[in-house]
This record gives sequence, structure tokens and C-alpha cells, in this order.
Amino acid sequence: MILSISQYIEALTNNDGRLRTLKRLRMVCDDGEPVFAMPGHGFVDFEVMTDDRRLTLRCPLRYDSESSSRLRAMGERDKGLGGRFFTEWSLLEKEVLLFCAGNGKEIAVEVDILARPTPEGEPLADFLQRAAAGNDGEAVSVLERSFEEMCEWADRAGRSGVVMKRLLVAADGAVSVTAFSANDERERIAETIHAATGNEPPAGYDMRGEREIRCVRDGGGWMYVDRLGRHVIDTVWVAAAPFREGRAEIETRTGKGLIDRDGRAVLAPVYEEVVWDDCWGVAAVMVEGRWSLANRNGIILTTRPYEWLGECSEGMVLAVREGKCGFVNVEGGEIIPCTYDDASSFSEGCAVVSLSGESFLIDARGERI
Repeated sequence: MILSISQYIEALTNNDGRLRTLKRLRMVCDDGEPVFAMPGHGFVDFEVMTDDRRLTLRCPLRYDSESSSRLRAMGERDKGLGGRFFTEWSLLEKEVLLFCAGNGKEIAVEVDILARPTPEGEPLADFLQRAAAGNDGEAVSVLERSFEEMCEWADRAGRSGVVMKRLLVAADGAVSVTAFSANDERERIAETIHAATGNEPPAGYDMRGEREIRCVRDGGGWMYVDRLGRHVIDTVWVAAAPFREGRAEIETRTGKGLIDRDGRAVLAPVYEEVVWDDCWGVAAVMVEGRWSLANRNGIILTTRPYEWLGECSEGMVLAVREGKCGFVNVEGGEIIPCTYDDASSFSEGCAVVSLSGESFLIDARGERI
């Protein structure tokens, strides 16, 4: 069943149709309009208040077993990151939504929803502008220290970037984050903060996203050193790549693998190819000519191998099996079966596919547009 945004809004504002887990629920509005956002991949995020807490609800627009599995995977993916800077998603199973179908009949639907407490604070740019107008240098200095601590925490958590528009700053300069991105985001944020203070970045920390580990060639092998040239990982590799989002591809005499920043093998070096996608947190691996998809912890996500896996675009990986094309999502599910003669990667929510000499567009559900 496909649910519309208006149906969700009606259910969340209907006294008889509130979520059974969250009591006294009400929508957060901006100039009378409900606040929501589209994170992509068939979900919508609503801002709500319940028991004086502000929550973000992530709701599927298409409810089926596949959507439920994806929501569960999202909740599991962020488990263990909770704490001072980041708040985890919680899975609310089989919440009851009650809305009017438009013909005078009420329809009740059970859906799984993710819920996360919304951190208090204002966007970084707004905070810096207000602090500058009030000449509040102390709050900006607190922000600078808090941001450095958050970067160190993110590295320990295996993440190495934050999305600037989702970096929230409290009145006293304490910082919280609700989403992650690539390393260059953090460098840009650091430059913005330091420009406001006029200070140089702290000497002991590389604000570009990770404690600086450089990949260098020494004689017949590759190794990782800090900015002073000191070894940070003892192993010497046949080949190695720079760290991105806390992972790096390496090669030994036995094959290619993936390591973390302590040099531990996340994926043992037994593969013919390893392609790490730091944006989506997955790695395509190939052994004996067969490709699989693994997560950042080395767990194989796909249930069967493929002849080829392409780059991940919009959370979808182009896959080929028995000469036919389809798509796998970043949780490893074959969302669109391998039935097409040819296909392109997803862009702006659709992909071009070919079947029996005819080319046409499909959406992320595999439905023809």
C-alpha cells in the first residue's frame, strides 16, 4: 500500500488516529504548515511533539515487508552511536494510522516507523551570525572546543563527517549532530568556525575529518604514518589507499581487503577486488569473478553473488546476474530483479532500462514511469 504525505498528516493530527506508542502527539508547524522533509528512498520525516519532547518520525511512503526491513536496518545501523553528540533511531513496530480515505470511510493501517529525539539547538550558520551580532566570543570558543571533541568522537564511532545544515548548536555553544557526510564537509565547517573566531585550528587535530593518517610508499611497500612521519600502523602493505570514512583498501600477497584506522582487517585480504564507497558505507568485493556487497563492518549483505556490481547512486547499486541487469540497495536487498537487458545508474529518482529492444524509465520501486 502506498501512503501519501497528506494521509500521514491527517493520521498524526487526528485525535483518534495517533500512534499508540507516542501519546499526546501533535505536529510541529511553521507558519501553520506541518514541518516535514524528504530524506529520499521512499521515506518522509515529520517533526512532532509528544510529552514535551520534539521527535523526528521517519515514515515509509510504501508500506510492505521490504520497507519494514529497510527501516529495521536503518535503526540497527545507527545503534551504538548514541551519546552526547548523536541520538539514535528507535523502531516503533506496527503503529496504527487512522485516516479518512476521502469517501467518508476511515482506514486504519499498521506501519513501522523510526523515531528519534530531535536535538535542541539552532543551525550552525544562524548561531555564528547571532554570536557575531552579540559579540559573544565565549560561546563561539565553546563551540570550537565542542566541535573538536565531536570530531574525535565521530572518528571513534567510525564516522568522519557531519552535514553542516544538520549540525545544531545550543545557546552555550554545545554542538549536536543528526546526520553524517563525507570528510570535506568537516573541513568546510571547521573553516567557518575558525573564520568566526579568527583563531588557527588546534595543532593536535586535523579538522578535515580524521586524525591525519597519510598513506606513503617506503621502499617496496606502503604504510600509514602521521604528519610527523611516525608509523601509526605497523604493517607494510603491497598496496594501500588513503582512509575515507574510517576505512581504507589495502592489498597483501594473498589478496585485497579493507582495514579500520587501527589496522584491523574489516574484510580479510582474500578478495580479487575491493571497492569501498565511503559515501554509502558499503564495499563491493569480488572473488573468483563473483561480486558481493558488504557493510563497513565486513558483513556480507547480499544473499547471492553477482557477475558485476556498479557504483552506488542514490542508495541503489546496479547489479548484473546471468547477463541481466537489476538493482540492489545498500542493505543488500535485490529491490529490482535482474530482468533487464541493460540499465543505467539511478539519477534524480529514476533509471533508464532496456528490455526487448525498448528503453524506458523506472522509479526506485521498479515501476515504469
